[in-house]
Amino acid sequence: MQERDWSAFSAFFQDKKNLLITSHRTPDGDAIGSEVAMAHYLRQLGKSVHIVNLDATPKYFRFLDPVDEITIFEPAAFAELLPCLDGGVIVDINEWSRLAELGRAIRTHGLPIACIDHHIPTEHVGTIEMIDTTVSSTGELVFDFLDHSKADWQQMIIDALYTCLLTDTGSFRFSNTSPRTHRIAAHLLSRGARYREVYKQVYESFSQNRIHLAGRLMASIVFECGGKLAWFALPQEMLRESGVQAWEIEGLSELPRSVEGVELSLMFSETRDGLTKVSFRSAGTIPISGLAAAFGGGGHAFAAGATLNEPFEEAKQRVLAKTRAMLNEQAA
Repeated sequence: MQERDWSAFSAFFQDKKNLLITSHRTPDGDAIGSEVAMAHYLRQLGKSVHIVNLDATPKYFRFLDPVDEITIFEPAAFAELLPCLDGGVIVDINEWSRLAELGRAIRTHGLPIACIDHHIPTEHVGTIEMIDTTVSSTGELVFDFLDHSKADWQQMIIDALYTCLLTDTGSFRFSNTSPRTHRIAAHLLSRGARYREVYKQVYESFSQNRIHLAGRLMASIVFECGGKLAWFALPQEMLRESGVQAWEIEGLSELPRSVEGVELSLMFSETRDGLTKVSFRSAGTIPISGLAAAFGGGGHAFAAGATLNEPFEEAKQRVLAKTRAMLNEQAA
């Protein structure tokens, strides 16, 4: 495995007794898996750990939290907790804006933070940081730290980290999958990763409403630029009609990318508070992180996102115009 210097992280935890672990809004498999793995390891060191997220854990990942230890951020309760903490770990994110009010409370309190992430850096959020954009997932970095630290490989740590790899690589099919990713997966499998159960929980437990919504979205895909661009829109009205929970739309952005000839795909979704979220996906030849950044977003070279504070149709047309222009430049 790749050699990294984890000495600063090991030192960070030495004098800490009560630790916070958190991640970004609408946590995905990599976020939840990294949080759970870190929490179990820190408890092996005798630490008290509190996992607090801005949003509830999606049903697909609740098997990683069987005793409901992950709590949802509530300002008053968090204000009482903060003075009891002497450190925190932020995983799978390196920008304060996506931590919203929870992040503002952390900064105001001055809580020392260790950050582990694999997204393109936008700002410093940690007293110490380990950010590596070449890995498939934050889970790869957590695996490396725990392996370096000679952690006790408990079943939940193994399954949590396997979930990180499985979900952030799209079942090991995305371009971020590397030989190193497979070597780590092999390590986890040799230690007893329940790969079949993890896959079933994540990919074989969709509600009927979600399947029907996916069908509607597939039927509505628009193809442009000679079939290189594919996009669809999910306004709030459609989401309400479907009966699908907001967390269930995770993964739907991958649908257009599966079509032959599509180089870029976009999913537009409208939030309950009137914001427009855009998921940018690339087949792996055209980087789209810069496109997302043009709208205040970020992520990876071939998978990124942005949130626009403007009306749904207006935001959609603005993003589409810039995307078309980028593809036309590529073709020129």
